[in-house]
Amino acid sequence: MNGTRRATALAVLLGVGLVLAGCGTSPLGPGDPARSASVAPPVVALAPDGSVEYVWAPMDTAEAEPAADSASPPPQSLSASARIDGSHGGVVRAGRFSVKVPAGALSGTATVTLSMPDSTIMVCDLSIAPSSANGFKIPVQLTADLSSTDLSDASSLTMYWYDRIRHTWVNCSSKSRCMGTLVTMNLEHFSRYAAGKVGW
Repeated sequence: MNGTRRATALAVLLGVGLVLAGCGTSPLGPGDPARSASVAPPVVALAPDGSVEYVWAPMDTAEAEPAADSASPPPQSLSASARIDGSHGGVVRAGRFSVKVPAGALSGTATVTLSMPDSTIMVCDLSIAPSSANGFKIPVQLTADLSSTDLSDASSLTMYWYDRIRHTWVNCSSKSRCMGTLVTMNLEHFSRYAAGKVGW
């Protein structure tokens, strides 16, 4: 009797192990099994001719990953800063991203910096000085402009936030809004954000 139970338990454990081992290569999975473990979503990459590709979002690096073509030119970073008076608000733009700080979102004045490590990949970093201002009374608005010859509707795209503590990208589809080729999200704090596929 005990031998039968042990054999049954062993068979169940072996079956569960085989099922779990096969998950990483499922056609329903995100693709590359190594990337599945790192939880990196595919983000929009725009070529000079307007075509759209997808590359894996960077994980804990200062720069977005380069496209697969090693002959491509080195990435061109973009950055813009503005000193914003909290009583008036303001807008900062860098490449295809813009951030709108509404009046009353912060107290006093602060310098807001918006940067793209690679102007062709839809990943941006937002920072504010002093750092004590990184938390808003009214949400600020981040917008990604995804207009291109290949893309006339951004409804299949969303924003992602990079959680540096857990080292993972968080899908913000419940907070993202699409209008034409614009994807917008309200932010409560500044960090790293990206525009990419919904539910990869």
